[in-house]
Amino acid sequence: MLSNKLRAQKNTTPTLDIYLMRHGQTEFNKTGYIQGWSDSPLTKEGIAELVKAGKKLADANIKFDAAFSSSSQRAIDTAHILLHCTQQPEMPITAINELREYRFGAFEQQLVSEVHQFIAEERGYANVEDWLTAYRNASYNMLAETIARLDPAQVAENETEFLSRVQNGLFQVIADSPHDRNARVLVVSHGMSITAILKSIDPMSTLYKSVPNASVTHLRYSLITGLEIVSIADGGLGGKDTRPQAAPPSQVAKALGFHQR
Repeated sequence: MLSNKLRAQKNTTPTLDIYLMRHGQTEFNKTGYIQGWSDSPLTKEGIAELVKAGKKLADANIKFDAAFSSSSQRAIDTAHILLHCTQQPEMPITAINELREYRFGAFEQQLVSEVHQFIAEERGYANVEDWLTAYRNASYNMLAETIARLDPAQVAENETEFLSRVQNGLFQVIADSPHDRNARVLVVSHGMSITAILKSIDPMSTLYKSVPNASVTHLRYSLITGLEIVSIADGGLGGKDTRPQAAPPSQVAKALGFHQR
């Protein structure tokens, strides 16, 4: 009897579909520089990718009931382009500071390749490939913890600070979304932030590796089930499971081996 009541309640409780998008490619993405809380404009290629993604949503007749974005300009610009594609250019966009990317401190605006090389050497890995394999398959955010420890400016976030901030941003989205009916909302954020959100829902859902620019990850929320992952980086249409596969155990073991410090 109780299970039937809960099932009936689940069927009548409004659901919130969250279309969580990473911003389009930027100049820093293209040239290989770390952004974080810094910013750079969308590239022509990035805008084209966003229009393509927006067309897929429009072709699926997806309309949004509200729109949210990180307060970084590249994310706000992305939201405007998506809303134009869904024929909703007048919809207001709520900018949320907490949805910004991880804060890299003094490492921002530095070459990604050079920062990873520095970290690999600092942590005692033989090469960058071994470091990246270890990081991506780790049980915690090794990159955030390492950057926070090494940042000469001492403003980079550790994993706890970062995850808490991003979760608060997502909670604000949920609080400010319609609750009296089924609804769909657009949320534009960043690569590491989206990964943090996914891992907070299901630690095994993805590696520590950013989803592609202009990709849409589909989440669903209700008071009964909480947050669920519908699909990752597939346009938000749930057509296929695109979760990255973990490295083979032997490769992970090698990468996570006891390197000399």
